[in-house]
Amino acid sequence: SMNIYSVDAFLERMKKFVNSTAFRVILIIVLALAAFLLLRRLYISLRNKRLSNLIYERNFSESGVYEGECVELVETIRNAGFFPLFGVDVESYIYNELELEEYESDGKGGMQYIISRFNLLPYMQIKRRHTVNCVRRGHYRLQVATIYGKKGPITLNAPAEIYVFPKIMSLDLRNLAASRLQGNLASMRPLYTDPFSFSGIRDYRFGDRLSQVNFKASAKTMHEGYGYSSLKVNVNDFCASRKMMIYIDFHLPMGSKIDGRKYNLMAEQALRFCASIINEAIFGGYAVGLAANCKTYDGELSVKYGCESGTPHMIDMLRELASINPVESSSFAALLDRAVSEAMSCLLYTSDAADDLTRV
Repeated sequence: SMNIYSVDAFLERMKKFVNSTAFRVILIIVLALAAFLLLRRLYISLRNKRLSNLIYERNFSESGVYEGECVELVETIRNAGFFPLFGVDVESYIYNELELEEYESDGKGGMQYIISRFNLLPYMQIKRRHTVNCVRRGHYRLQVATIYGKKGPITLNAPAEIYVFPKIMSLDLRNLAASRLQGNLASMRPLYTDPFSFSGIRDYRFGDRLSQVNFKASAKTMHEGYGYSSLKVNVNDFCASRKMMIYIDFHLPMGSKIDGRKYNLMAEQALRFCASIINEAIFGGYAVGLAANCKTYDGELSVKYGCESGTPHMIDMLRELASINPVESSSFAALLDRAVSEAMSCLLYTSDAADDLTRV
């Protein structure tokens, strides 16, 4: 009788519970959770099939910048279908020489690993910008990005490239003999003041540098009772040749005690020096050429650009300087021999070859 009573009591309590509001709430929660899990599973299944509707691109805001300058890496992703896509993680690697703003590197990897998450409604397009600090010269190419789906990674072809030109040096860091670079014809439209070509002394004028003052000549012009007359400054000859050929020698003599690290530092300094000359000369109206006895990342064994003017030509040479692999490919004498041979062969066909031969 006790067992029958207990069962009847239990059934009575269960009947009351089923008819209660709490049971209805719990039932609704369970059904909603089941429906959510079913819809989630269905969404994931459809999502993996609709990932092919994504169109992903990336590019740099500038095609070329100088060392130390910042540029933007722009990611563009578009959902080309009606099905919404949430939680899309685009994963990629970027060179350490292109430092992402606020990126904290662990110092172990050779590249920066980044993940960009996107939530895309139907036919939505999103652009995301990342600030990048270009800290080292080079030609950098980004090729692919990855999206992970249920069946594994999906590779997206997203090429982007940027040239990081050698850093422009201050004019104060250069002390060039212009007559050795451009000929020795006199002119009053200089690119560089030639400190080795002295032509006379004149009175001081507003804007003259203190380094031009000739203190001995100034002292000799002193008149007793009247103090000093105007300061005297040195006058240097300037160059009239509007063409310049720049040669870079990457040869390291046998038995040299320069180690690899120091050699690379010297090479980078030389490239910065050349970039500065090119930049100053082109904007000064000069025709500039470039040649070097080094390898390039494209497999060429030398660099050769004829004397031309204009911004496009300057950009081409700066891109070449960015892409140079500072490894010797031939002797400097061989580079000059080829230049002389080319000038001699052109002598038969063009009247300008005489100028080319004179420059070499």
